[in-house]
Amino acid sequence: MIERLVEADPNDLEGLRAQLRAADPEERLRPIGIKHVEIGPDALTALPEAVADISRGLGVVLVMDSTPMRRGGEDLKDLVERMLARRFEVQRVVIGANRSALHADEEALAEAEAAVVDAGCVVAVGSGTITDISKEATARTGSPPLVVVQTAASVNAFSDDMAVLFKAGAKRTVASRWPDVLLVDLAVLGSAPPAMNLAGFGDLISTWTAPADWYLASAVGMDDSYHEAPIALVREGARRLLDDAPKLRRSDPDALDRLARVLTLSGFTLGIAGKTAPLSGTEHLVSHLVDMAAEQCGLPLAFHGAQVAVAAVPVAAAWRLFLEEFDPSTVDTDQLFPDETEMEPLVRESFSGIDPSGVVGEECWSDYRRKLASWHAARPRVEAFLRSWPEHRARLKEMVLPPERLTRALREAGAPARFSELEPPVEPEIARWALKNCHFMRNRFTLADLLFFAGRWDEDLTWELLERARSAGGGL
Repeated sequence: MIERLVEADPNDLEGLRAQLRAADPEERLRPIGIKHVEIGPDALTALPEAVADISRGLGVVLVMDSTPMRRGGEDLKDLVERMLARRFEVQRVVIGANRSALHADEEALAEAEAAVVDAGCVVAVGSGTITDISKEATARTGSPPLVVVQTAASVNAFSDDMAVLFKAGAKRTVASRWPDVLLVDLAVLGSAPPAMNLAGFGDLISTWTAPADWYLASAVGMDDSYHEAPIALVREGARRLLDDAPKLRRSDPDALDRLARVLTLSGFTLGIAGKTAPLSGTEHLVSHLVDMAAEQCGLPLAFHGAQVAVAAVPVAAAWRLFLEEFDPSTVDTDQLFPDETEMEPLVRESFSGIDPSGVVGEECWSDYRRKLASWHAARPRVEAFLRSWPEHRARLKEMVLPPERLTRALREAGAPARFSELEPPVEPEIARWALKNCHFMRNRFTLADLLFFAGRWDEDLTWELLERARSAGGGL
């Protein structure tokens, strides 16, 4: 039944739910909580009726940021307001209007909460950040109905039930809520800056690294939630998008349509799994650390998906090295399980360079220590994994692609493949720091953790991975 998921259509939610039930007879996955999805060339025309179907009253709060957006020759936000004002009382709220850069932090959330607390319906128009803010703000204020108007094929945040927030200087993904309605108007996506849509393509590059991390975490007893269905939901579509890369460079409408659909499915993937692990592994940790360094210095951030794709190249190199060279017979299992007294200063020191106050280090250590405790408890499973390495190696080889294939797709799409090609570019020392220390950030087990505990994930390996990435067309 897993095979049927490769043709999943996000516009057909009932059909998709039936396919998932067939692929999950043990009911381990969570249901998709969105009531309606519409992806198409004129999806925006469904907005007034969609609001009328779910609104608790005539008062609609229109939440947005200050970034100008268009649909063809029209101002998108003005257009949305006019469409709604014909039937509803509309309050237009711009979050972070007085800030140079908007982040999903407590300041932005407080502003949004105050705006939506008494709303009959909330309509979010904007980026993944404004969507996360709207999801979390409404979740905190009684969950008024939420309609999301997607403005670019940039991330999968539009169609999941989570929010990525800044907490004590660290990026944290928290359980939030599903939007009730998601409208993906292809004319709106086609009017977005091409770099934003290419960022969505970049976000999906993690399909070829992150699921392997999720499987690895399950195999060593660190995460028993692994399930093939969420991965099957996006894998074939992501594979086709690799071949679509030259068309995405030209903003081909059909390729953009496929990109929007696969991104929407990838958001469902995270929601039904109840975590970001299916599509967020080592590559996302590297990107999060780059963001944290920029945030601490008050610097602008690159597009999330573009940064993830660039980070995925050295991570793909790490997977190739691991699958080619890892020999369990050389692993000293007694050295695999360091204690807190050894690890705490390492974790704290890793973040002192970006935050000498120690606040970020404390936040990351509070998460990492739980991972360390789980790692010790998993020792029997770890030892069983080492004994069964050939079987696991065969499974993992099916999940990953070589770095050369990823960089070729990025080049064909016209997307960044190196840290220096991002906008703004990431300095080499920051990229090296993020790659070396990514596993210290949170309670998520990945390949970087296993190689670190095995004595391999260090400064020398960081240089080797970046060199392998350079040879493949990526890296610094």
